[in-house]
Amino acid sequence: ARAGSNALIGEFGIAETDTADRVTEPTGFAGVSLAINDQFPAGLFVTSDDRNSNPTDNNNFKLVSWADVETALGLEPIAPLDRRAEGESAFVSDAPSVIAALETQPVPSGIDAADDPAIWIHPTDIALSTIIGTDKTSGLVVYNLDGTILQAVDIGRVNNVDLRYNFMLNGESVAVVTTTNRTTNSLDIFIVNNETRLLEPAAARLIESAVEEVYGICQYISPTDNAHYAFVNSADTGEVEQYLLTATADGKIDAEVVRTFVVGSQTEGCVVDDANSILYIGEEAVGLWRYSASPDADDTRIQIDNTTLEGNLTADVEGVSIYHIGDGSGYLVVSSQGSSEFAIYELLGDNAYLGKFTVIEGAGIDGISGTDGIDVTNFPLGDQFPEGVFIAQDDLNIDPDDNQNFKLVSWSVIAEALGLTVDTTFDPRTVGR
Repeated sequence: ARAGSNALIGEFGIAETDTADRVTEPTGFAGVSLAINDQFPAGLFVTSDDRNSNPTDNNNFKLVSWADVETALGLEPIAPLDRRAEGESAFVSDAPSVIAALETQPVPSGIDAADDPAIWIHPTDIALSTIIGTDKTSGLVVYNLDGTILQAVDIGRVNNVDLRYNFMLNGESVAVVTTTNRTTNSLDIFIVNNETRLLEPAAARLIESAVEEVYGICQYISPTDNAHYAFVNSADTGEVEQYLLTATADGKIDAEVVRTFVVGSQTEGCVVDDANSILYIGEEAVGLWRYSASPDADDTRIQIDNTTLEGNLTADVEGVSIYHIGDGSGYLVVSSQGSSEFAIYELLGDNAYLGKFTVIEGAGIDGISGTDGIDVTNFPLGDQFPEGVFIAQDDLNIDPDDNQNFKLVSWSVIAEALGLTVDTTFDPRTVGR
């Protein structure tokens, strides 16, 4: 995009050469316009590559001469900028800062593995509630509220996770956990065993998706008939599938696509306001959108915010979650990955922007940067989080040899920093009853 106007100039990919495979899943990049050497006379573009041609190889970085990019897109050469010059400084957010109260153990897998969390609230004993996180290399990780690992579910490259309560299965009300599995390009389904607190497979079959590569997921319960749905979106094209979840005669859960639409480019984070049947979805490079969540709706949408200079988000737009208030209002929380900030919007009306916050180092826990997935609940979770909790993936720990993990921040600390409401009366376990 062109600086100033942010007008789109073009796009480019990185093809295979004799010495390097093509870039298929970039997760971050950087560039410099200074001449580096004879190989990079007009600057250097570097991107991470999340998948090599040999799937057993670890991730790496690919280096591209900026001169080649200029040639491919017909760009005018740019004046070199030396950021070592006096007065240059790294990005510093002016958003209020808070500190995390607790962090989980790292996920079992290395590299870029942790991604998206979901909070499960125990039906009778809040202290037994869990955090369900994704490990993008191996599957799902279930944590106790103290951050220790309770269960690891090895099922493949699971990207996102979400859950809803009150699904009727074999005459009982169960919590349904859905995930996107990139190994099988499928929607995977589990239920939570209330006694053991462990995840149990519940899919009636392998539910393969028709999108090019599954990525994000969120669930929805219709306020008109309590039907359960799951939205699956795409890593590349922004395709979205809406599935209806149904119980089978043998006590499993099946899913049928009832609606499809296209956002436009890569999407991931999404969340549904069940009471108002509104789907919020992040188009990573573009901004935040609002759609109807009803299965018979069209693709009409409203943009809530964007990643331009006039917007309040910095690409990539990642995790999206809702803090509910008992009167039906609440806050929409969005991960602005490029600035390591979290933006807050009103849940109702025109989704007015209210501000943003960062999570910095403190209390023996490092800060949060480059966040993918998030979750938040207003519901009290014991003595440490009596007014709800915000959970975010962290891409880098203090010790770079540590795998990624999740950080937990008391909602009351965030509310105090931004002048937001604290309300513990909404119980997410009642949705769909």
